[in-house]
Amino acid sequence: MKIIVSGRNIDLTKAIKDHVTDKFDKLDHHFDFIQEIHVFLSVEKNPKIKEKHLAEATVHVNGAIVRVETKSENLYSSIDDLVRKVDRSLKKHKTKLLRRSKHDHMSESIRKQGFKEALAEEKEANADEQDMEVPEEEVFLTFLESETEATVQ
Repeated sequence: MKIIVSGRNIDLTKAIKDHVTDKFDKLDHHFDFIQEIHVFLSVEKNPKIKEKHLAEATVHVNGAIVRVETKSENLYSSIDDLVRKVDRSLKKHKTKLLRRSKHDHMSESIRKQGFKEALAEEKEANADEQDMEVPEEEVFLTFLESETEATVQ
């Protein structure tokens, strides 16, 4: 994992850079898919702004870019908040990837579930009119015809 620290309107001291790298190195233990982190620190010079210290992070992971920013009155607290937000965003991204891989291997699709519901409704309607069973092929054809009519209109 590569960490790049840059700043605007601020002198980046060794202590600030070490604090950033120490905090972001902890993320490498949890997430092995991080390629690069760009940390941008800035200080607003306007005296009317209460939260002057801005910390931004752009995290390059496999297949995505996660961007987070925080503001606070203290530079070190904004860095700490930034690490917490990045950690939460990476957990969310990792969960999304895991859910996506689980849904790819599901045996039933949405179309099959819709077919089963339509089949059950058709059997109930026909059971009231006649006491004989409706072949599944007829129900499937009527279900597809109703779907195509709905999409055409």
